[in-house]
Amino acid sequence: MPKWLIKSFVTLVTILTLGTVVPSVNYHTEQKPSSKESINGPSAQSPRTELTVDAVEEAAPEITEETERSWSTIASQYDNVDEMIPHFQTYAVEEAKTQGFVKFGDTIGKRLGDTYTQSILPKFGEAVASLGNTMDVDTLKNLAVSNNPAGGTGERILNLYDERTGKEILKFHVRRDHPPQDGYWFNFHYHTAEDQYQVHHELGKVYWDKNTPPQWMS
Repeated sequence: MPKWLIKSFVTLVTILTLGTVVPSVNYHTEQKPSSKESINGPSAQSPRTELTVDAVEEAAPEITEETERSWSTIASQYDNVDEMIPHFQTYAVEEAKTQGFVKFGDTIGKRLGDTYTQSILPKFGEAVASLGNTMDVDTLKNLAVSNNPAGGTGERILNLYDERTGKEILKFHVRRDHPPQDGYWFNFHYHTAEDQYQVHHELGKVYWDKNTPPQWMS
């Protein structure tokens, strides 16, 4: 075969091969992802998700085993009233503290919190212990604490009741008093089923201000 024909054939094959193998690439579009891909593509989305999960886990409050236990679970460990009373007293006071601060809201809680914790709650604990000493084992074991403090201007902080019957045994309240020319006071007290909730058992009064206090839970 003549050399010129061989060269022509090789040249033709080379041209055909290059045309079919070498891709047509637009580097401006392939090498630079669009703004949508940058935000929503896998490489951008994954780190975001991990950070969100980590942040939630770190922010989640630590819940101890004790705070998760109901009173009936705690009471089941004891066989007589004398053993149960101190534990129920502690349990009721902790509930009153938690629900009291929920009821107060931020504004009242900041001003009232320390006095409530240091002066009112110990007296409430004494009242609970005294009431418990009048009960039999079964009644004491079946006590429960409500968890719906009243908002607005309502008085309820919490109630102690018999879980078997739903009957309220003690009502722990706070009332707003406004004596003439004397500003506003918060009057903490309780009522019991023993006297049909008619007697006002005062635990203490805390002065607020001459200005009207905000509503509960605000």
